[in-house]
Amino acid sequence: MTVLATADLLAQSSDDSIIDESLTLSDWVQAGIIVAATIVVAVVVARLVRRVLTHVVGPGFAAIVTARLAAYLLFLIGLFYALTSLGVQVGPLIGAIGLGGLVLALALQKLVENFFSGLILQARRPFRVGDTVLLGDHLGVATDIDSRTTVLRGLDGAAVRVPNSEVAAGPIINLTNEDLRRSELEVGVAYDTNLQAATECLTEALGQVERVNAEPPAQALLTRFGSSSIDFTLYYWHGSDVPTELAARHDVILSVHQSFAAAGITIAFPQMVVWSGRGEDDQPYRGRTDVITVAPDPSNQPVTPPALVRQLSRWRVRSDILRRFKPGD
Repeated sequence: MTVLATADLLAQSSDDSIIDESLTLSDWVQAGIIVAATIVVAVVVARLVRRVLTHVVGPGFAAIVTARLAAYLLFLIGLFYALTSLGVQVGPLIGAIGLGGLVLALALQKLVENFFSGLILQARRPFRVGDTVLLGDHLGVATDIDSRTTVLRGLDGAAVRVPNSEVAAGPIINLTNEDLRRSELEVGVAYDTNLQAATECLTEALGQVERVNAEPPAQALLTRFGSSSIDFTLYYWHGSDVPTELAARHDVILSVHQSFAAAGITIAFPQMVVWSGRGEDDQPYRGRTDVITVAPDPSNQPVTPPALVRQLSRWRVRSDILRRFKPGD
């Protein structure tokens, strides 16, 4: 498409020829000198830009790419100037290059997005090479930022490449930005435990772990009433790298378990009451089984008027009175 656009623009020019046919040897030499001088200047500027950016943002993809872009821009400027000195109609060429660049940018939109996202990451520097970062669901040590992806070395040694556009658009958690980082650990004790003694025991256990920093001080705080326990949350500080975090957690769990065992404190666990199925009354019906009849439906019973019910009651009472008085009494 770029070739077709160039042909269309050249066909629309008023002149039949792009290059003036009356050029002399000196004109060609002058154009060659301009191009050679442009190349030298571009190389020098590229080295200066790379050196400055390396000092400012650090070595990496941003300094290299920015230096190359500066060199390419200078070279294009010098090339167009040399073509102008030769009498070449630069306008149609610039238009064709611009149209071709637009088409190319649309075709390579995702690559262009990743490219500029990499430049932004290098300029903003939310993390450096060697930092342990969490990028979405990926945790690892940043090893490189190239023109398309951010490269991580996972904790299992696997290499993970995350597109720069996803890194720039998503959350970035830098675990090693500071020297220290805090972790938490939940511990539950039985409901009949002396909570003051348990708090002192946990504080002493945290103080016995060398990987736990003394400043800021570690804390053991009551947090909630659980379903089977009263829960503590331990807050302690350690080195920010992941291996130190894992080792510190191991030491804290070991120290807490040993301290509780020495103090006779039970670490609570979920409990379940099991019923054997035999209660106090093993035979509530005393072994009898009766025929189960269907109870009459009250809705199907005839309804007796209230007045008739009262009259029948009076007759029943009179009949009882007459039975009590026998003849001859």
